[in-house]
Amino acid sequence: MSSTHRAAVAALLVVLAGCGGSDGKSANPVSQGGSVEDQLGFTQKGIEAAQAQVETDIAACMKAQGFEYTPVDPTAARAALTGGSNLTDEDFQKQYGYGIATLYGKGTRQTDPNERIKQSLGPADRLAYDQALSGGNPQQTFFVAADTGDFSQLGGCTKQATDKLFGGSELLTTLQRKLDELDDSIVQDQRMVRASEQWTRCMRQQTGETFEDSEAVEVDILKRLGAVVGPLPEGEFAPGAFASAIPEGPYDSGALEEVRRLEVEFSNADVACEEKHIVPVEDKVRAEKERAFRDANAELLRRVRPLGG
Repeated sequence: MSSTHRAAVAALLVVLAGCGGSDGKSANPVSQGGSVEDQLGFTQKGIEAAQAQVETDIAACMKAQGFEYTPVDPTAARAALTGGSNLTDEDFQKQYGYGIATLYGKGTRQTDPNERIKQSLGPADRLAYDQALSGGNPQQTFFVAADTGDFSQLGGCTKQATDKLFGGSELLTTLQRKLDELDDSIVQDQRMVRASEQWTRCMRQQTGETFEDSEAVEVDILKRLGAVVGPLPEGEFAPGAFASAIPEGPYDSGALEEVRRLEVEFSNADVACEEKHIVPVEDKVRAEKERAFRDANAELLRRVRPLGG
């Protein structure tokens, strides 16, 4: 995921705290300077707290429909996948890259306790379980939506719990659209276009491959993984999305390890090239674009309560 897209997603998610009560006296950091991301208080801890609330509401919704559902602890799930709960984002990237092939098939009951519940059901009840949980699209979880910034694919109890957290979908939809526009204006700035071209040359030098952007690298890894283990669902996926995946048939374990090696190599090259060519330019461009964004969307931003605020 490109740094620009990450920032937009980060800003999008701060609305998660906006549905809580407020005495109206606390200052909104949006008007206090700094980047939109910083002002809105985006943190991994805040997102995990939001996910915990969603999981609790999903369990209640599923129970009302006659199904058992165990709320997933995001911290415990991550620890089960990586072997430690204190792994920083930087350390995760260095060890697991994008978390695609590197975490494929490494899931346990701790990472998804509900997989055991679902597998204990007959085929018809299993389909009904998926329908109740996700509207029949089990890959689209709250965590995936949070990571990709796209909540439009959620269904079932997951959507119901997410809407409850947001206090409705209108504010979320409007904010997401505005942040997408901000993201586009940054990416399309000619200074960023030139920086991206330098990033592409840097990646070619380090990997021997030609990529248009960071997301193209992730798509490449997904294609390589699919070629080894079999077809994968299309769309955007959060790190660890395939942790509980089970190959449809036999596959070459050596080939899978090679894809994992390439993922880490490409991911580290991506970050290095981004830090060298993208970040210095984006810092300047983003500051300019966000000033205009705040002026144009002052009323909308006043309705958003920052995480931790």
